[in-house]
Amino acid sequence: MKTFNLPLFVLLVFALFTYSGCGEDYGTDNSVVDSLRYDGPQDRAPSNGTGFNTFAAYFPPQETQPYVGRRLEKVSFYLQDIPTQTVVIIYAEGTDGRTPGVERYSINLTQRIRNAGFYEHTITDAVIDIRENEGIWIAVETDLPTDGFQAIGCDDGTNYNPNGDRFLPPTGNTWTSFNEITGSETINWNIRGFLAEE
Repeated sequence: MKTFNLPLFVLLVFALFTYSGCGEDYGTDNSVVDSLRYDGPQDRAPSNGTGFNTFAAYFPPQETQPYVGRRLEKVSFYLQDIPTQTVVIIYAEGTDGRTPGVERYSINLTQRIRNAGFYEHTITDAVIDIRENEGIWIAVETDLPTDGFQAIGCDDGTNYNPNGDRFLPPTGNTWTSFNEITGSETINWNIRGFLAEE
């Protein structure tokens, strides 16, 4: 005669109902990571001129205000080719929305760059806080050795934002955008900022 084991049955039913393979992905520490970004998946990388090129994403006050008081913890960017030099720079809000303000943070990552792909830098030696009524610029400066070199990657422009393709070319000191230079192309640089938990 077969016997019914009630405690084992209850434990099995509880396990089935509490296990779920779906739901939001909060990471291993059950926290939601907030980010400043315009880009979609990496698609390509445009060719740029020889010398120092600075690629940036500008997040104006209306983008940053939900995060006032939070700290910028990480910066992520995609490299198609390996530049002679790679520097991450964080700028404050400028006076006109077309040009960044003062430099708030800078680090040379050249010695860490070995392969193409996404790179992530954690800001450990400075506090870059999001300030009331201020935007922030997240930039990557590269020194390109030859014409036709492809440095910072970009998306396919499906969700193009004019603040997502800011660009300081090697000639002159005037910030522009990739769209203005090409006259038609709409992309967002693969540059992202990640905020620390509240």
